[in-house]
Amino acid sequence: MIKRIITSSHWGAGLAQVEDDTLLAVSPHPDDPDPSRINDNWRDSLYGKARVQRPAVRKGYLENGPQSTDRRRGEEAFVEVSWDQALDLVAAELKRIHDSHGSSAIYGGSYGWASAGRFHHAQSQLKRFLAVAGGFVRSEGNYSYNAALVLMPHIVGQFREHVKQATRWRTVAADGNLVVMFGGVPLRNTQVSGGGIARHQVRDDLIACAEAGVKFVNFSPLKSDAVDAVNAEWLAPRPGSDTAIMMGLAHTCSIPDDHIDPRRSALFMARSVLRDIRDGGANACSTS
Repeated sequence: MIKRIITSSHWGAGLAQVEDDTLLAVSPHPDDPDPSRINDNWRDSLYGKARVQRPAVRKGYLENGPQSTDRRRGEEAFVEVSWDQALDLVAAELKRIHDSHGSSAIYGGSYGWASAGRFHHAQSQLKRFLAVAGGFVRSEGNYSYNAALVLMPHIVGQFREHVKQATRWRTVAADGNLVVMFGGVPLRNTQVSGGGIARHQVRDDLIACAEAGVKFVNFSPLKSDAVDAVNAEWLAPRPGSDTAIMMGLAHTCSIPDDHIDPRRSALFMARSVLRDIRDGGANACSTS
């Protein structure tokens, strides 16, 4: 008898079809208007030959310990071991590093979403463990939008607060006239969310904006980064010129006119920063 069980992942909700404790497939949830096909891969990811099912240790390390750093590293085989042996090896190595070099010699840098939900977040669990074990060195920010995390507090405010207050697509459809996109709004990126997605509705939201008369401009190397239905004007900038385009747009928008209220436009708050960048002043932002 096939059971259908509601499940969820980074790629959205679905119905797991299970027979005799074996997953047959994950079908789309009927309430999801634009489900991701990535959920179709669950069966293969569970039962495929590429899945790592047990801990494995580099052969040289298993035989000779941490002093095994010859040229075979990166070339030799990995040997499967039991969970008990793997845990003993990790515990012994952490103790050796702590005793010999201190906690500052341990970098807790695993990055990955792991399972949907916060408890199964791999990086959080790793850092909790290393903190309890005596401390570690961590990184700051992330590789996705670290520039925004660093720069925005000096210009318009904290990045995460602006994310919370982001304008909803239904508001754009009701009151907007123009959407300028850098890198477009590729639907492949809207399939996934760290805590999971209940309903994939960005495609419908974009189409609703276009049907309401909103114009789209897509600055991107790929025309396909904007869904065809919005009929976006495509402008492919030369590599490395996107920041200059953004600064030019910001400077133009910071010039008062009858259509912009300076008391309600965050761009006016950035005017002094833009001028410092132009003049090479002390407050100018630099890149390397």
